Amino acid sequence: MTSLEVRVEDVMTRRIATARPDESLHEVWFRLGEEHCHHMPVVEAGRVVGMISSRDLVRVANRLGVAKLSAAAVGDHTVADVMTDGLETIEADEPISAAIERIGKGDLHALVVLDEQEQLAGIVTDRDLLQFMLS
Repeated sequence: MTSLEVRVEDVMTRRIATARPDESLHEVWFRLGEEHCHHMPVVEAGRVVGMISSRDLVRVANRLGVAKLSAAAVGDHTVADVMTDGLETIEADEPISAAIERIGKGDLHALVVLDEQEQLAGIVTDRDLLQFMLS
């Protein structure tokens, strides 16, 4: 397969953890570490409504002046309080070059991948793209 034939679905991560908007920041911090991932799509009623990343949680810790995001430190803060909405998505059947262009030109580190029914199919990250480009 040439790089011109490679689609996002060929490179994306399919097994992904998701978060809920009402989930506590402490719980998501724990699950990001447990899942060894840096980004979680936020899903509500079966639809992707945002993204939360390890960088978002580091910003929260910095803003709160804490080194650990304990339940006491984050209080009642939820995913909805810090998630990125206005989400950048890409379709699974788009060429990989589209993902490289979009992630390569901005502050994005990941794109939510949607299938033809606009349902969550996976996630493509800068690390996925780097792995592809080095292979």
